[in-house]
Amino acid sequence: MANKKLSAAKLLKGILFGSVVGGTTALLLAPRSGKETQAKIEKEVKDNIKLVTDVKDGAEEVQLHAANVQYLSETLLPEFIDETKKSVEKFKFKSKYRIKDIEEQIDKINTELENLANDLEEKDI
Repeated sequence: MANKKLSAAKLLKGILFGSVVGGTTALLLAPRSGKETQAKIEKEVKDNIKLVTDVKDGAEEVQLHAANVQYLSETLLPEFIDETKKSVEKFKFKSKYRIKDIEEQIDKINTELENLANDLEEKDI
């Protein structure tokens, strides 16, 4: 199947064509009187016009929302990414010194534990 995009114009043309074919078929095969058939056709035409209008309005609304999403993604996402990067860098900067302090404290604790272990061994001898 060929890659074809379904545009609003093509959709409306298809709905209109289907309505005409359906209406004509109904007219030719209708077992009603002329006035009944005319009233039915009038109702079908009004219903189809409403359907086409609803589809057109829906397509326009979807297009509007898509444009809003695109605008928001183009304006908000770069700012969000930039702010997130800044926050990460700020955290790295702050945590860098804290990690260094923690490592020094761990070294001191290990040294004290080794000294304590040595003292205990000497007392047992």
